[in-house]
Amino acid sequence: MRALSGFLFVASCGLLSSLAAASSTAIEYFHAGFGHYFVTASPPEIAGLDAGTPPGWSRTGESFGVPALNTPGSSNVCRFWSGQTFAPQSSHFYTPFASECALVKGDPDWLFENEAFAMPLPDAAGTCGGGMVPLYRLYNNGQSGAPNHRYTTRPSIRSAMLAQGWIAEGSGIGVIGCAPPATPVTIVAAGDIAQCFNTPAATSAAATTAALVTPQDALVLTLGDNTYDYGRPEEFTDCFHPTWGAFKDRIRPAIGNHEYGTPGADGYFGYFGAQAGSDRSGYYSFDFGGWHFISLNSMIDTSPQSEQYLWLAADLANSRDTLCTIAYWHYPMYSSGVRHGSYPKMAKFFEALHAAGVDIVLSGDEHFYERFAPQNAAGTLDRARGIRQFVVGTGGAGLYAMGSPLPNSEVRDNSTHGVLRLTLEQGSYSWQFMPVGGGPARDTGVDGCHR
Repeated sequence: MRALSGFLFVASCGLLSSLAAASSTAIEYFHAGFGHYFVTASPPEIAGLDAGTPPGWSRTGESFGVPALNTPGSSNVCRFWSGQTFAPQSSHFYTPFASECALVKGDPDWLFENEAFAMPLPDAAGTCGGGMVPLYRLYNNGQSGAPNHRYTTRPSIRSAMLAQGWIAEGSGIGVIGCAPPATPVTIVAAGDIAQCFNTPAATSAAATTAALVTPQDALVLTLGDNTYDYGRPEEFTDCFHPTWGAFKDRIRPAIGNHEYGTPGADGYFGYFGAQAGSDRSGYYSFDFGGWHFISLNSMIDTSPQSEQYLWLAADLANSRDTLCTIAYWHYPMYSSGVRHGSYPKMAKFFEALHAAGVDIVLSGDEHFYERFAPQNAAGTLDRARGIRQFVVGTGGAGLYAMGSPLPNSEVRDNSTHGVLRLTLEQGSYSWQFMPVGGGPARDTGVDGCHR
């Protein structure tokens, strides 16, 4: 493989064809510097982009299934590259239509790379059958100075791109193919992680929880107290990085009290950089896999007059079209622990999240696992619109004792370190608390979204 103008592609067209044929999923990436999207079903390209070669690309959480080349009932998809003319903001273009493929082959601005994968075609109205969903193609009309196309199976994304001035291309309302429904996204979460002290990182409990994270887990949410005891740069370097640093590019962290053991939490912000937010405030949000994520800072002012609260209110208002939402931070609103217990300072945030229809809140701080039934900020059971809170302080630090269970506490476990794995779908989610050392999940369940 070779890198060219920020994109990876296989130099041998035959190699690209054979590699893509073995794949079943096309993964979407975004480059913030270019403002461009890129999708590929090539396993070596996916591996290279995930490893940061070339830099700047990150997964959006979007994907769609693709059949192998020459699959009966499907059309092979031509792949073109525009980097010769539009570098460095080069782009790729896919078409399953034979007439369009032949036309673009005659355009000197585009280089034909190969047939990348296959795809069933829609009818003239853009309708797909057989349980398949439409694959939409959208064109940015050169708004960023270079052409870019986006491919998605989500009508909500299509609507958002059209609102930004992108143009629908294809049959009917802009459909170029038919794909299986979007595959679920799995993420992992835990807090209170890297506690090495005078022991090697490889023998720490953080190493055992890091081993639970798989390549299929698209994101890793850390719930504060990422490293001990003071959040120093060397603690991140010597303890966190040799364990959880193996999947650093997938981490979207939250900050805890131990990070502020170093002035300005410099160790935390220095290690995670832009992944911890762009302004060192300790709070930020993003969309991934059709879900909205909100990482908050429970260490600073959380009053309704605070900058963070006002930012949260605006963020919730701006994400009303997002179907499902997860918020996460360090200090739990509710906890049956005797070491720290619940934190009433988070009540106003919990109220705002509940009013907006947020589905899940994740926290750490107490070093055990606890799951609550859906409830509101007053602790009242609300199965229709309540927030389901998980406490996952089991990332590697020493485990704590538990007290009497609070109302609505459904599951508690302080016998093992582990991680929470969430499987996120359109309109629903499921969970598994996975213990170290193998064995079945200690807690499982499934629920629907509010929004």
